[in-house]
Amino acid sequence: MADIRIDASELADPAVEEIVNLQKSLARSSGQFVEDIRTPLYLNPIFYYAAAAMVTALLVWYACEPLVRDVELHYVNAGRRLELNDIGYMVLVNYTFFCGTAVLIGVAMAVAYGLSNRNWRQMFYCVAVSMGVGLLAALISATVGSVLYGIGGVAVRVAVQNFGGWTPGEKHLHGLPFFLQMCTRAMSWAAVAAGAGVGLGVALKSPKLVLNGVAGGLLGGMLGGLLFDPVARFLTAEDAGGWISRMVGVGSIGLLVGLFTGLFENMSKDAWFLMLKGPLAGKQFIVFRSPLVIGSAPKSDIYLFKDPAIEPRHATVTKSGAKYVLQDTGTPAGTFVNGRKVDRCILQSDDVVSIGETVLKYHERVKR
Repeated sequence: MADIRIDASELADPAVEEIVNLQKSLARSSGQFVEDIRTPLYLNPIFYYAAAAMVTALLVWYACEPLVRDVELHYVNAGRRLELNDIGYMVLVNYTFFCGTAVLIGVAMAVAYGLSNRNWRQMFYCVAVSMGVGLLAALISATVGSVLYGIGGVAVRVAVQNFGGWTPGEKHLHGLPFFLQMCTRAMSWAAVAAGAGVGLGVALKSPKLVLNGVAGGLLGGMLGGLLFDPVARFLTAEDAGGWISRMVGVGSIGLLVGLFTGLFENMSKDAWFLMLKGPLAGKQFIVFRSPLVIGSAPKSDIYLFKDPAIEPRHATVTKSGAKYVLQDTGTPAGTFVNGRKVDRCILQSDDVVSIGETVLKYHERVKR
């Protein structure tokens, strides 16, 4: 290979110096490999999203159940003919119930996210945005869900007329109409729950988190809806009413929306930091946008608190092609990668980043 020659003017060129520094960053220092530590259960998004969403969904069910039972007992069981006011009241109750569930599930996940980061300012901001965005999304998705439920109801009635599956006096459907009723409820509840996880992604300005929330909501709502009718038919006493199946269905929606949102978040991550040493040791911080800010300011994406050596905006992580680049912002204490102080560094999986007293280990998903 021919020698590469540069003249004196090129040696002084900042661009050449930057390229040399970036190339040096690719040469990993020896002795810097650090074993990962286990992420505690309470810092795993699958757990804290699921727990927060399920508890919140059950609280909404408990608050709204008297209204729903009033509709069930006075209008349905009594055999009273529904007037226009009755129908309006039922629609209002349903919207309150489902929209309230969807909005507050989103708020609960925002609270869980802020608490897991010990970032109160971020938590209140995410809660406020989640409430506003979640309410709008819930109104739209609840309307879509109502339309789907109406269409499905027509299909169930047609199936009953042509294939049987219900006779006057029976409480539950069976056969094909029962299956269609399950599918109808699953589709409508999936549509309603789709808006539950949108607010957090909007608050954090992350399209990826928005998609994770929608996917988690759709899947969680669908599975929760599928549980409703089997629970009502096979696990509930004839005179118990629908409260048990509603409790199970709504609680399942909360649990599954949170679970799948956290699961999709873990599955879709391309790059992340694991805190090996610091106030949240064991927590993973997903690189969910570019640039991602690391610092002591509460608005930082990775909030490193109670360390005077860390600046409010200490370092940034920016996507460059298929790689991520860590850049110090000119801080007095500096940023270290594998024990070496760097201004700008192309990150590789297993790089150890030290900022003040905090130690983070960088990971990338293996691309196949």
